[in-house]
Amino acid sequence: MDVAETKRRILRFFIEYGILLLILIVGLAIWVPIFNLSLQGYLSEELWINWDVWLGNTPGQFDVFGFTVNYQFEGYTDYTYFYVHWGNNILNGVMPYCDEFGHIILDGYENNNGLYIFPPLTAVFYGLGVWILPDNWGIALLLAALGFLTVFPVFGLGKELSGNRHVGEVAALTYLLAPNVLFHITYLWTNPPPFIFFFFSGFYMLVRGRRHTGTLLIVTAALFKQTAWFLGIPLVIYLIMKPRTPQATSNTENEAQKETAQNGKSEDQEPDQDAKPDRLQRLIDYATEYLDLHGFLISAVVVLIFVAAVMFPFVVAQPHFWSYMRLAAGGFRLDSFTEPPGYGSPIRLQVLPVIVGLPEFAEALDYFVFSGGLLALGVTAIAGLMVMEPKYMGQSKVYLRRILFYTLLLMLWVNLTGPRGVYKYYFTLFAPFFSIFSSATMCVSMKEKVPFSTPTIWMPLLLSITILIPHRNIYLMYVIFIFAGYIFARSFGQVWYTVTAPFRGISRRISPILEPTFLRMSSLRDRAIAYAYPEMVVPEA
Repeated sequence: MDVAETKRRILRFFIEYGILLLILIVGLAIWVPIFNLSLQGYLSEELWINWDVWLGNTPGQFDVFGFTVNYQFEGYTDYTYFYVHWGNNILNGVMPYCDEFGHIILDGYENNNGLYIFPPLTAVFYGLGVWILPDNWGIALLLAALGFLTVFPVFGLGKELSGNRHVGEVAALTYLLAPNVLFHITYLWTNPPPFIFFFFSGFYMLVRGRRHTGTLLIVTAALFKQTAWFLGIPLVIYLIMKPRTPQATSNTENEAQKETAQNGKSEDQEPDQDAKPDRLQRLIDYATEYLDLHGFLISAVVVLIFVAAVMFPFVVAQPHFWSYMRLAAGGFRLDSFTEPPGYGSPIRLQVLPVIVGLPEFAEALDYFVFSGGLLALGVTAIAGLMVMEPKYMGQSKVYLRRILFYTLLLMLWVNLTGPRGVYKYYFTLFAPFFSIFSSATMCVSMKEKVPFSTPTIWMPLLLSITILIPHRNIYLMYVIFIFAGYIFARSFGQVWYTVTAPFRGISRRISPILEPTFLRMSSLRDRAIAYAYPEMVVPEA
């Protein structure tokens, strides 16, 4: 390879990924000091269990432009109390899903933290973190590393699903700057990063057409945390629905109409016995037309083999593992309908009417949440929308964009109505969603190309702050607003377009003044592209 070709390759790399590289450098410049700040506090303690960070259980306030803002970040000492404990236990040969796994004597300190209720890869992950570094902070390094590496599928999904590199670049930047991610992952070292990383990496693989790789990555996410099991719903729907041409539906309907006309019967007439086999055959035809049963079966077999391989040693060692894991799906009723729960309890939807003084409504809502009825209703409705979303050939990225958007709605509903309740750090899952779906066009457009717009810069940060800052007893109200905002994204987009109309007029007046500068920059870029990609230059006639 000659020098000129080497220079072209380097130039190609910077043309393609120069902005992303700059974003990664900015991200590291922020993530590393925050991580080190927390690490210094951890290493300053002689005993591992004594380390904690600011818990945020005491509300505070600060002034912004004369306005007083109340905040409560919410944090917990899960890292030492659970993660370090379980990581050391699994390295000591104690298997999860038994009483012994909740007990340890380490450095002369006895810790008892109850039952382990997570899927097995979480314990393996903690053990790996303890093994790679001394002083038990290797788990934190792995958590922060996977949290940071999630920027790559966020960039890839933003770029591929919008058909616009700049949308992907801004998505990457806003994810790395998300305040709730910086606090709960980089500083507090909570455990969502593995399942977030594997889900978005898997979905990116699906977008790139790598069906089995994407499927196994998403299944891997489900082997870290039970919340990720709901992410299997969009995966199953994607795998089982068959791509079809836009004309397929109309052709089928025409054939059905012709058949009805020939029989001389309307659909509301009682069919005779001879028509039953035809109707059964028609049902089979519909199933084969819309459902890819063969492909789904292959994917299911691959998943079962993978899960069996991962679960085998745990099933053999602890055959009653399922009775432990299913505890995470359960919830509990509110102790009081006039007073909010204590700081150690997760927040549930029914706390909001308690706060505003509606005990009767809180009690009724508590029943529906605790029973799981509200959760099942929303999950079923959103899954139905996914099934009805048309999957046309040649429009796979538009389809997957819609499926990922429905997944955002699904997970918001799960966190709002889950019987167990939520802590604020659970919502780090939504930082990638907020960065990707940061404009109304990304949420509702059925076009392959989505243009860059200014909300992609500030909207993800605003949504992150509205969850991180408010008091823990009321922040689910903001989550409800966020859910409603995405449901009515088209209407909000129209309002935004109307409000910003004067600014677009100002931009049109200013652009001629800046046009010479833009032309020079464009000329330099065109010359760089012409040098880096000589095969793209069309010779003059």
